[in-house]
Amino acid sequence: MPWNTTPTPEQRLKFVTLANSGRFTTSELCEQFGVSRKCGHKWLVRFAQGGARALVDASRAPHTLPQRTEESLERLVVSERRLHPTWGPKKLRAVLERKHAIELPPAVSTLGEILKRNGLIESRRRRPGAFEVKRGELTQAERPNHVWATDFKGWFCTQDQERCDPLTVTDLHSRYLIGLQALPQATQRWTRMACTHFFRTHGLPEIIRMDNGSPFGSIGPGGLSKLSVWWISLGIDVEFIKPASPQQNGSHERMHCTLKAECCEPSSTNREAQQRRFGRWRHEFNQERPHEAIGQRTPADVYRTSAVRLDDRIAVDLYGPLVETHPVSETGSVSWQGRAWHVGDAFAGQGVVFEPRDDEKVVGVRFANLVLGEIGGECPHGRIRPTAFKKRRGSRKIVAKEVKSASQHE
Repeated sequence: MPWNTTPTPEQRLKFVTLANSGRFTTSELCEQFGVSRKCGHKWLVRFAQGGARALVDASRAPHTLPQRTEESLERLVVSERRLHPTWGPKKLRAVLERKHAIELPPAVSTLGEILKRNGLIESRRRRPGAFEVKRGELTQAERPNHVWATDFKGWFCTQDQERCDPLTVTDLHSRYLIGLQALPQATQRWTRMACTHFFRTHGLPEIIRMDNGSPFGSIGPGGLSKLSVWWISLGIDVEFIKPASPQQNGSHERMHCTLKAECCEPSSTNREAQQRRFGRWRHEFNQERPHEAIGQRTPADVYRTSAVRLDDRIAVDLYGPLVETHPVSETGSVSWQGRAWHVGDAFAGQGVVFEPRDDEKVVGVRFANLVLGEIGGECPHGRIRPTAFKKRRGSRKIVAKEVKSASQHE
């Protein structure tokens, strides 16, 4: 019977034993075992030369590595790294050229592998989420207030040792710096207060683009946080760049580089003084500094405030008049079939929509245009599940049944 996987050494030994018994020809056994005659004869030769041990798969690694870095050079790289623990492969390569007069030092990637092999670089692992978040194509900004980009530059301490977290918001079409706020912490509370001020002075954008970290994103349903849910409730679409891909927000990151060089080093005496410094730099950035991306004009020449203003008295209809919504409690739960199901604290106070599934005991949960997951069924903990939950679990069960059936058949 043909094998669907690579034959084990035990199966190969069975093949050789039957071939040496004289009762079968090699061709008959090869056909029965589902292997080529070349493979069958190879097993017979290997058994004749080394016995049953020779039927075990040998390592396919090459015996010699002519391109492998010499041990003396590797020890030199390690010693230089230990002298300068913060230096990376690029700097170490330059040291090999200048300090040690090595004409052809290893490539940067090779030096990185040497550092990893010697435990001098720790691999960073991203915290996985239970919910798979699909990131679509990013929108190309075509007009003012079409797409805003927001991020935190990275915190630092002022001279009085106070923490300063600069929140930045730019209009990607005009490069206009909407806001530059020196916050005490990068929390949802402080970020929402700053965004409220930006919305009142400049109006609402159509889309806000951000990274996946806190306070903008989360590892929960939809990858949303309370802040991004609030933006959606105002009628603003949100876009997340891919994880660990700051180049997708390139113009905003370039602005951060200039901001750090011209406005943060050295820092001011306190956060209030730093904010005044930010204000002067923002005025120069918007009113005086020409930008190549907009034809050497200033952002203020291109930008116009949004006509859509923030009005807390008006609730944005995210679904339409004929769609039935279900309120999410302050604890992040929604009621269905007489039971409370937790969909996430980020959606507290919002309304979600139930969408039918093939299984009448299960419904999908949608917030705005984002499918969050499913609730219902025999779920002991009463929490929302990823949409792909059943497929992943089901595929494992099917594979397990097939393996068990095959074992019983053998």
